[in-house]
Amino acid sequence: MKHKTSQSGFTLIELIAVMVILGILAAVLIPRLTTVQASAYEVNAKQMYHALNAHINMMSQRDAISGGHGLETFIDPDPDHDDLNYYIQDWMDDYDSEHWTQTFDVEGGDAVDGAAQDALYFIYHPHETWTGANIDGTDLSLGDGANGITIEKDLYYISYFPLQNAEGLADGIPDNEYHLALRKDNSDRTIEEAANADPIVDDLFHCGGDNNPAFGAADEAGVGACARH
Repeated sequence: MKHKTSQSGFTLIELIAVMVILGILAAVLIPRLTTVQASAYEVNAKQMYHALNAHINMMSQRDAISGGHGLETFIDPDPDHDDLNYYIQDWMDDYDSEHWTQTFDVEGGDAVDGAAQDALYFIYHPHETWTGANIDGTDLSLGDGANGITIEKDLYYISYFPLQNAEGLADGIPDNEYHLALRKDNSDRTIEEAANADPIVDDLFHCGGDNNPAFGAADEAGVGACARH
């Protein structure tokens, strides 16, 4: 007696249907995954901004109490510590050291109502590690002694420098305010903080030199206001 062996499998139509469904899922899910990933990078940058802002204000208040005779002034970066990552390592206990880099820019801040101060840039480069040492300036691309980064995608940076505004000038208090801003690079690996250059992320900036009571002295009257906003 012969027994028939039953064989099961997919027909050509069923295989085509499965491939069509997979194609639809890929078309829907991949862009969403990319968006979620990009959002995660922005969240990371925002968290660093808030951490730096809190630390800068905490140190100012501490110094005012301990040795500043009650005057609240803000940290002036020291040229003796212009090596790569000195300040981010000193200020942040826990951060992604593989994808965050801090550089030192001599006189990179704006001269608002006082002299231009040195600036710090905290750079988030999630797709590669930093190559080389410090870059004194705003060009983050490899070239200055082979220092910097090559990938332009999802690049964020936070700029910081102290400043003296009109109120500080009138009272004889240097570094009575500060600039701190989070921007997303426009895919050229260059820090461009002039108004309408690299966009500020969700209005995350503080600049005591602005002619805006929310961010600085109301008596600036447009004279010596921060040119970066």
